[in-house]
Amino acid sequence: MEAFTLTDFVDGNSSSPQTKLKIIHASRSGVSRSDLKKFSLRVALPITKISEIVPASYSTLAKKNHYDKEVSERLFEIAEVYSKGFEVFGDEKKFTRWLNKCNIAIGGTTPFSLLDTSYGVQLVLNEIERIDYGIFA
Repeated sequence: MEAFTLTDFVDGNSSSPQTKLKIIHASRSGVSRSDLKKFSLRVALPITKISEIVPASYSTLAKKNHYDKEVSERLFEIAEVYSKGFEVFGDEKKFTRWLNKCNIAIGGTTPFSLLDTSYGVQLVLNEIERIDYGIFA
């Protein structure tokens, strides 16, 4: 199976079974540090901020060449949020502002602060879907 990166996912935004299988394989193989750096630059999210929402410290992210399955899986979940957000908002800066602004629909917290758990990722993705369908709280 070909290598599949976080940036490929953000730029491709496909939820097909083939894409999901590529993500599973890439998560099991482990995301590389160079891929994390490319993703960080692509979505304008510093690695220090990424370390706040993945199960690894900044020093671990900076030192390891490949990350374990849990970290890799969370990174793909975050990539999915950014991919969907960029698509729905149509403007990366607007999406980033929304992600960091308190949101009444999700309990008055920032969507970004919820990305440290899988349930939080799902809640944020659901809210992005609601926005896509024109359903506002």
